[in-house]
Amino acid sequence: MIALTKPQSEIMAEFYQLSKIKVIYDKKQRQELWNNVTQGKKINNDEIKKQCPALFHQIQRSIAEKQNIQSAVFSECVYAQTYANLLQLNIFKNCYLGFRLPENIEQLLQSYYLTARYVYTNENQSKMLIQAGGCNGVDSALIIVDNLQIYTIEFKEPYAKTSEPDLSKYDEQGNIKIDDKFLSQYPQFRLMLEEHKKLNFFGLMGHNEHNFSEKSIMFAISNNYNQIKKYADVLCTEDKDGYLTMLPINQIAQWAEIEGEIRSAGKNDYKVWTANALKKFLHDRNAIINGNTVIIDKKYLETRNQRSNKAQISGYKINPLFFIRLKDIIENGENRIQFNLNSVRQLKPTITAKVNFKNLQYDNVKKHYFL
Repeated sequence: MIALTKPQSEIMAEFYQLSKIKVIYDKKQRQELWNNVTQGKKINNDEIKKQCPALFHQIQRSIAEKQNIQSAVFSECVYAQTYANLLQLNIFKNCYLGFRLPENIEQLLQSYYLTARYVYTNENQSKMLIQAGGCNGVDSALIIVDNLQIYTIEFKEPYAKTSEPDLSKYDEQGNIKIDDKFLSQYPQFRLMLEEHKKLNFFGLMGHNEHNFSEKSIMFAISNNYNQIKKYADVLCTEDKDGYLTMLPINQIAQWAEIEGEIRSAGKNDYKVWTANALKKFLHDRNAIINGNTVIIDKKYLETRNQRSNKAQISGYKINPLFFIRLKDIIENGENRIQFNLNSVRQLKPTITAKVNFKNLQYDNVKKHYFL
């Protein structure tokens, strides 16, 4: 067994000395709640505000800003609240609504590239669980105020991606580009990318690459949270029975099934960077191109639906890599549409490593490290 670091040993010892606790909303309940929120259905606001005020605030923000809330935000808020309940940190503070931490705590968080969102503390404020979030740091930090001891925590659902950055733009022929800028920013993916130096996204189109060695995936996972701006001591998730469970961040592959993936088309869209390839794909679909104006029969396209409402069409796919939004389309006859080439959007490929804790059991983890 790999030895625990001092911070890992301290935070995990306290965690497993306390009685095990089930998460306040399990995966099924969170999914049902997320579906209701994203579909605009009625939810029990009073109950959510009482059980998990951070989640309540996140839902209200998403409604006010007319933006769909990510399902991962639900689990992050639920896990943080459950951990706070375990530690009896019963006072909740919302930094969005003006709460300010003491300056020395703020400076400590800044040194870890963290910005406080929500704070869970006790009556004398001797211990604080800070829910931070954001893309530049980990999800949370537990701070012992007297000596400013900090323990950094990542929250992950039982089946989750460690991170999923956009890859660099491939060339006009669809060949992968692995540049120094990407590797300097995401060094954890170096081995996975080295195994696919000849990958072609036009050949992969409509599919994803899953053929990676265990060594390269484990390297990606173990190094994901071992960086200057994103360092974590432990990970918290829920086991198969719904109990909050804590693991040392550098040993999570020991407790999970792991897999790697390069997606030919991720979620983020950009202005087209392979203009010649796009024109070729359009010509292959019998499109008429006059300058920047395109006219094409709908039968050569697939509809693109909203993520939150699959019945609502948001645009048309030229192929899995290129699409045009509905607002940029003009109906041209009964079965044809017209649009400007400059309105077409291109999806960037992504890379990720995944962990699946489907067989995780709290009691087994406790026994392994502390019995």
